[in-house]
Formats: sequence, structure tokens, C-alpha cells
Amino acid sequence: MTVRGIAEKAGVSIGTVDRVLHGRGRVSPETKERILSIVRESGYTPNPIARHLKLNKKHTFAIVMPDLDEDSGYWRIAYSGVQKAQKELAAFGVNIKRFEFNRYNRSSFAKAMAAFDPGLFSGLLIAPVIPEESLLLLRRMPADFPVVFFDAQIPSFTPLTRIGQNAFQSGMLAGRLLEAFSKRKGPYIIVSTHSEDYHIQKRIEGFQAYFALAPHTIVLRECFDIEHKEKREFFVRQLLSEFPSIDGIFVTNASVHGIAARINSRAESPHVAIVGYDLVPENVRQLQAGTIDCIVSQRQDHQGYQGLYQLYRKVVLGQDVEAEIEMPIDIYLKENLLQQALPEPQKIISSPAPAIAPSARLQGI
Repeated sequence: MTVRGIAEKAGVSIGTVDRVLHGRGRVSPETKERILSIVRESGYTPNPIARHLKLNKKHTFAIVMPDLDEDSGYWRIAYSGVQKAQKELAAFGVNIKRFEFNRYNRSSFAKAMAAFDPGLFSGLLIAPVIPEESLLLLRRMPADFPVVFFDAQIPSFTPLTRIGQNAFQSGMLAGRLLEAFSKRKGPYIIVSTHSEDYHIQKRIEGFQAYFALAPHTIVLRECFDIEHKEKREFFVRQLLSEFPSIDGIFVTNASVHGIAARINSRAESPHVAIVGYDLVPENVRQLQAGTIDCIVSQRQDHQGYQGLYQLYRKVVLGQDVEAEIEMPIDIYLKENLLQQALPEPQKIISSPAPAIAPSARLQGI
């Protein structure tokens, strides 16, 4: 069915059908209902490509996220999903502009966003991993400005859509996995990174909640700049000095590989069970080398991809969108990875028959 076909069947002009479909102008209730009835019966949907090519309207969406190479390349993989969506939507007049900041230097966020003008953009996709600075930016936005969160969230702000994992449940799962891989049942160390980040906090809370009724010793230690080699080495030396018989380590972000390589490369030392996050290339290498026991993945590329599509659906198509898109909790072991041409992240794929189902949702914990 086309607009012309609807007009002919309803006995009205194409312009009248267009006004009804897009809620513009005045149309009598009887005529409007007759047109909508034909639309419902025919299953008509507008052709957005033709519509927007005709209007020749452009939409630029702002992308605000950490530097692409931070967190062991996590953000580069996330941005690849945004780029994929933009390429698919280019015919609809969708463009993007990325604003990067250094999450290890808070002042860099203000510097990166100093000249940000919401009037130049149709919407915002942001990873609010530095909550206070992100809120300052969001408060500059008009009340109806479309904002989508991905990777992290800020409880005090309600965006158009939140995209990410249930961080509390993923933390509980990490606890269950670490207990399964460890041999002596503690002590277990939580290596906390970016503790100001709400979803990191929830991961820690979930991990602690899993062991709340267990007789294991759980110790929380902060290592803010886990990617800095000298600081990481100093942190590990202190940890081993304080806890010479560590049984398991849970690292709350993608830079688990640095801790794992150092801990489990010691000659004649027992293996320490280690669980962390995200299929960044170096984590895959350490997982296959056996220094990491398990990786919990949150599909950061798909988060970026969905984030841009949510803005497109709302702004360009005028559709209602989901308030929350929850990513599945994927589990990767050495046995369910296929490795090809690292370090390109898109080359890392899961096997058809993983040892543990990669979409394991925590329903019973």
C-alpha cells in the first residue's frame, strides 16, 4: 500500500493522507478515522528512506565517550558499533561527531565539552562514566533534548534510553565463577577500578552479595590507574606482600590482563583464579594463555550500535523507543574462543558450541 493508494481508497487527496499520517493540519474526525482504518487494515508503513531523501534533512548526533584506546581498547570496540550504525543510516541523513575525554583526568571532560552546543546536534549518545562531570553537561541540555546512555548510567538522571548490563547481577555471576575456579576458597580480592562509576559500584555490590553468607574472606582494594604499568606493578607487589596466599581475584573492568599476567606468571606459585570483564584483544590473549580463567562480556560494540539507532528511531522516525535495553551477561572461557588475526577485536568470535552458554542470564541467584 502507498500513500496514493490510501488516498484513492479513502476518496481524499494525497495531501490529506499526509496530514493525517504526520499529525499536521486540520482534518475532520470522520476523514481521519477513515484514513487510519485503511492504514491499519493494509499494514501500511512509511518508507523512511524516500521520505527523508525527499526532505533532504540532516541529523548530526553527538557521541561523548572516553578516549578510544583507554581501558585496554574497550572504547574503540564500542565506537566501532556506533560507526557501523552510522554507515547503515547515512542514507537517512544521519551523521555523528565524537567528543573524547580522558577518564583518568577529570578536567579533560570539561575541556572537551567546553564548546559543546546542543543547538548544533539532534541528540546525544553518552557513556556517563564520570558522573559528576556528565551531570554538569546534561544540565546544559534543553528539557526535551534526546539523550541515550550506554555502558554506564546515572541514577539521578532519566535519559531517553539506558543501554547496558545489569551490573549487580554480573557482579554476582563473577562471584559464582571465581568460587568455581578457585581451589582453596579464599581469600578473594576485588580489584576496584573507577569506583566513582555507578555500574562499577554495582558490580562490586553484586560480588559481595554473592558471598554474603559464605565463610570466605573478601577484600576490596582500589587500583585507579590499572593501565599504568609502574602503578600496576607497585599495586601487585603490595597485594602479594599483604596476601601471599591469594586464591582468587575479581577485576572490575577490561584491564584485568595486566593483573593476570603478573600474578600467574610467577615461577612455582600456585595458580590464582582470575575473573574480569570484556573481550579486548589483550584479555583474549591472556584467557588463551590461561592466566585469566573467565571473561564476562557486555557487547560494547552492540551497545554503541543500539545507542545510535535509538536516537535515529526517536528523532528521525518519530517512533517510541525502549526506556532500557539490557545486554545479556556473556561468559567466555579459553575453550569457547576462536582466535584469528589479533589484535583486531572484530576477528574475535565465539564458537557455535560454547562450554558455557554465552547468554547466561541470572534468574535464580
